[in-house]
Order: sequence, then structure tokens, then C-alpha cells
Amino acid sequence: MTVAFALYLLNFAVGLAAQLRLGRFGIWHHLLYFAVFVSALAALVFLRAGWLLLTVACLAVFPRARPRTWLHPTLGVLGLVGYLLALR
Repeated sequence: MTVAFALYLLNFAVGLAAQLRLGRFGIWHHLLYFAVFVSALAALVFLRAGWLLLTVACLAVFPRARPRTWLHPTLGVLGLVGYLLALR
């Protein structure tokens, strides 16, 4: 779960930088999202930490959430909460 959480934090930081218009990450942010989603699913399957369901659900909805809308950062924060609750 450590690798999955680290990837999530990295993608969260990249997304935050993009949201604040500190850079353009385009395809890299999307490729990293794919790695984050796969690693979160793997962590859920192998660790069976129930709170990871929140993270995986948020990641599943992300493709429908447009950037620079309220839903996009909200899903990011809720997914982070899922990881933090699973780690405790």
C-alpha cells in the first residue's frame, strides 16, 4: 500500500499544480492516474482495507469530473481521505 499511496500523493501534487496553473502536465498526469488506479485496486484486493473502497470509487468517477470544476478537487481530497483512513 505504500507504493500505491505514494503514487496517489504524487498525482495529487501534479493535479494541484495543474489546478493552480503552475504547469501543464497533460498526458503525464493521465498516465500517472492510470498507475494510481491500478495500484489502488491492487492494494484493495490484497489488503482488503475497506476504506480503500472510497479511494477506488473516487478514482472511478474521475474520468467524468471535468478539470477546474468543484468535483475534480473534491474527488481528489475524498480519495486521499480514503487512503488516510485505511492507513490508520
